[in-house]
Amino acid sequence: MMGQVELDKIKELLKKENVDYKSIKHKRVHTAEESSKVRGIPLSQGVKSLILVTHEKKFVLCLVTGNRKIRLKNLKTILNTKDIRLADSEDVLRITGCEVGTVHPFGNLYKEKMEIVADKHVLDNDIVDFSAGTFVNSMEMKCKDFIKILKPRIEEFTIEKL
Repeated sequence: MMGQVELDKIKELLKKENVDYKSIKHKRVHTAEESSKVRGIPLSQGVKSLILVTHEKKFVLCLVTGNRKIRLKNLKTILNTKDIRLADSEDVLRITGCEVGTVHPFGNLYKEKMEIVADKHVLDNDIVDFSAGTFVNSMEMKCKDFIKILKPRIEEFTIEKL
């Protein structure tokens, strides 16, 4: 199964870090909205992992709650780049080993190391849920453990989805 290697790597990392997490198997989902529905959680508790690419061809992993969307203008300023866009699906697969829609937040496990930037609204949650490398696997853990392991740069670069 596509992404199984990534799922195993995540479980290994979380075991090594000695943090509690819940592994969730569910029907195939493609969007944050579908995910929150099958997990039975608020959209704001789900964390999307999005790969973006800067003008300088540098990849960045952005973590955003399911109820918010990235303001590229803000992100450009934060990252001090002339331009930024979502990476295309081929690049995402090559770098992460995951298909778009299954990208997990553990950027330290990817083939290509990249900066991890989390929107400050991720911290509004005590518990976070996220994709675990496949369309049918998710994980849930305490936000403080999530942040402790990922050590992301925390910034404000989203707006609420209408």
